[in-house]
Amino acid sequence: MKKQSYIDPHPSSYNSRLVVEMKMEMMEGLRIVDFKDLLNVLNSLEDELKQLMITALNAPEGLELLGTKLDYLCEFIVSEENEKLWRQWGDREDVIQCTKRLRATSDEALCMVEKMRALRVYTEEWDMDLYLSLLSASVNEERHYAQIDGTSKVLFIGAGAFPLSAFIIAKETCAEVVCTDIDHEAIYHGEKLAQFLGLQKILHYSDSHLRHPEFLAATTHVFIASLVAEKKELLEELKSKVPPNCKIIVRYGNGLKSVFNYPLEISLLKEWQVKSIKRDNCIYDTIILQPHKMAAVKAT
Repeated sequence: MKKQSYIDPHPSSYNSRLVVEMKMEMMEGLRIVDFKDLLNVLNSLEDELKQLMITALNAPEGLELLGTKLDYLCEFIVSEENEKLWRQWGDREDVIQCTKRLRATSDEALCMVEKMRALRVYTEEWDMDLYLSLLSASVNEERHYAQIDGTSKVLFIGAGAFPLSAFIIAKETCAEVVCTDIDHEAIYHGEKLAQFLGLQKILHYSDSHLRHPEFLAATTHVFIASLVAEKKELLEELKSKVPPNCKIIVRYGNGLKSVFNYPLEISLLKEWQVKSIKRDNCIYDTIILQPHKMAAVKAT
């Protein structure tokens, strides 16, 4: 699968690219031998993301630099070698706390990148084909497993300002899509971007899925973003509000992937039939959930 990129596709200068290459070489030169090295790498990533968020607000090349650092973080968490090391030290309390801090920082950084990128797209009229191609393969795979078509009603919870998956599904299937997010800036940019793409008739934004009880009662598919923290509580809430045949697609990240995604304890989902979607080199994992009763009915 082609990795999602957060890099600004319009680099502003040769110097900014040189800085990126130098930073990447420095990080790649770090060799993790013990848990102290792992802590140092995680702390360094957190510090660099914080500094680059400041740079992104004050320098033209800042968005590119911040996006490149997020790309490096993605490469770090899909590394098999790093995953092996994580299995050795990932349950240490100091590593757990460091992971939580880095996840909060990377979440903030990603939100900033998505808002700035959305703003540039709909104000400078960049070509969206590049962006939509980045996730199309993985989204189409999820769409295939979930059986989404033009008759579907799709809810995205935790969509953010730049919900590529929602845009791709709306564009390619003409399904009705509702995106929700608690961040009002994300909603503003998402709505502007939907208008720019000509999707405003079928893709809508809201600050809560509970504001749309009629749509919720007819929803065929729900996507829960990987950066939604309280996934289990949300599933409990949805269970009584969506139709029994609704499929719930949950993105999450356990183990090393929890550095960039909120985890989910699959063994606790005893009331659900769980179907995993396996993909190599993906920055998050995906499961499709249906209540056990509905799965039993389908089987007969």
